[in-house]
Amino acid sequence: MATESQDTEAAIGSQRIDKETRELLVRFGRHGLLLVWSFVVLFPLYWLASMSLKPPGEANALPPDWIFLPTVYNYIQLAQDGAFLAAFANSVIMVGVSVVLVLLIGVPAAYVLSRWDIPMERDVLVWILSSRMLPPIAVVIPFFVIFRELNLFDTRIGMVIMYISINLSLVVWVMKAFFDGIPETLEEAARVDGATRFQGFMKVVLPAAKPGIFSVAIISFIFAWIELLFGLVLTNFQAVPVTLFVYSFIGSRSIEWGMLAAASTAMIIPVVIFLIAVNKYLAAGLSFGVVIKE
Repeated sequence: MATESQDTEAAIGSQRIDKETRELLVRFGRHGLLLVWSFVVLFPLYWLASMSLKPPGEANALPPDWIFLPTVYNYIQLAQDGAFLAAFANSVIMVGVSVVLVLLIGVPAAYVLSRWDIPMERDVLVWILSSRMLPPIAVVIPFFVIFRELNLFDTRIGMVIMYISINLSLVVWVMKAFFDGIPETLEEAARVDGATRFQGFMKVVLPAAKPGIFSVAIISFIFAWIELLFGLVLTNFQAVPVTLFVYSFIGSRSIEWGMLAAASTAMIIPVVIFLIAVNKYLAAGLSFGVVIKE
């Protein structure tokens, strides 16, 4: 009996060890896969940053120099370039204003579509979404003609309007889905406590929809920040965005690789800063004490 008991315990211990070994191997495999994928995703950023820190003439050397003495020469040249600073300021102002305005327009519109019975609501939503169905090249010429007639060509106001038109449908559709998931009973409880419809929207619905608001803010910022075609056609000197200025380093006969890499790296910095700043509020919104369940 003792021998059988010992054999049973040994078998159970062996199964436990095998299970732990399999779990350990699965964990190592998962982490290894994530490390490989992180390398694949981050390597282009490393390549861009390293290229921007190489001395002139070495940025596009073949084979590439993996070990080199870093220099900030390209960044100094950018900092001394008034045209780059003006284009960078244009993008920060135009994109920032467009994100604020598109939220002020799109979020209330999405709330109305979610809470009120609007005639032909589905058709209205499809019409809003249709603004994103056409490729930009198909609408840029009509916008050029309209902007020229309204004296909006090569103006910051014109580009803000353009960025709003790009992101408005996205904001409306995403935020409508968020508002649909927030129970109306929360607003009814607020009205019972004496709050008006507007107060319920501001103090109950918006805090509950905070993750969606900051999510569409991030996406709208990125879409507007990286946009190139409309800036190429609708601007000339005064309202040139930074994406168009970066494109100017690509010449017909040569490419200034070092300056191109430095300008591209500088373009990424505001996006990273915005993501870091918004992520804190996004996390706060995700932990907001509202359980969205029927």
